[in-house]
Amino acid sequence: MTYYRKNRSDPTCYRTDDPNCYTYVDGYGFTPPPPVVTERRILQFYSNGLGFATLLYFMMAIIVPIPILRLFSLFRPAIRIYGNQVLASPAIIQMVNILSSTICLFIPFFLFVLLCRIPLRVAFPLRRFSASLCVPCVFVSLSVSVIGVTASIIISSLLNVMGLAPHSDIELPQSTTSLILFGLQLCVLTPIVEEFVFRGMIFQSMRRFGDSFALTISAILFALFHGNMIQAPNAFLMGIVIGYFVLYSGSLWVGVIIHMVNNLFSFGMDLACTVLPGQYQTLFMLAVFAFYLIAGIASLLVLVRKYPNMFMFIRSTTLSTERMKFRVAFSSVTLTIAVILLLFLLFANMLS
Repeated sequence: MTYYRKNRSDPTCYRTDDPNCYTYVDGYGFTPPPPVVTERRILQFYSNGLGFATLLYFMMAIIVPIPILRLFSLFRPAIRIYGNQVLASPAIIQMVNILSSTICLFIPFFLFVLLCRIPLRVAFPLRRFSASLCVPCVFVSLSVSVIGVTASIIISSLLNVMGLAPHSDIELPQSTTSLILFGLQLCVLTPIVEEFVFRGMIFQSMRRFGDSFALTISAILFALFHGNMIQAPNAFLMGIVIGYFVLYSGSLWVGVIIHMVNNLFSFGMDLACTVLPGQYQTLFMLAVFAFYLIAGIASLLVLVRKYPNMFMFIRSTTLSTERMKFRVAFSSVTLTIAVILLLFLLFANMLS
């Protein structure tokens, strides 16, 4: 048996931890590549799949709303479409936005799951969970959101100093019907779809390369998909925290509930600020954040006492280092293009 490296002038011994090694067996030819090389090739395939799904999402976001509008116009003749101009009631526009955003986000990543041949029971872990676990997790997540919001405020202040003013506030619809539909989308549909995509299909698929790696990748994509520099820090932190609680509980429903409660409280705060005088809005927000922190610390103590091993994160054993895995993932062609596009849209928002 003869061993070679890719550099044929250096016939040193084959090592399983060296991805540049391969081996040649007399009479049999080349043996399969080392396990570490196979792992990186699979990671590159998965990363390209994520990039493909992200690019498909952008393509569908441009194409899908028009057919949905035309479908609505069959039942509501008052709808008019003139090129890029649409004449329709705010409620119709909101319904079209709900349907198109759900379709455009879910379908591309569902195709990614099918492409990678990931079983649906793996992509969508829907185990039963106990309320004694879920309720403290909700308040711990809300307390972490205070850190994210604080980081967002600091970034917003720095950008304002530089003369940049990215859009960050949610514009509430004026009509009652549109407001109800907006609340339904923000507090019910969006949490379900985003959790099934980011903590389901993306996170669960990438767990074969390590839980910490999968948590970070899903949180990065979750933050970038928000498309806003102000919201990105909070989205990243919430992606990490929600992903961890989904990992520990083994159920996506825990993530869905955390996401729903977070969005519901944010929606309620926005509604309250529309009726409160300006001088009381800051005081109201500080009181809410103080409640988040107190409830979060108390909930954390409850979790540590009831589940002593809950925060003892066990590092997954993979052949590649964390740095190498990130290098392989973000050097994949389609994922690199997708991330550049997401970053471009994120920074373009500061200039609009």
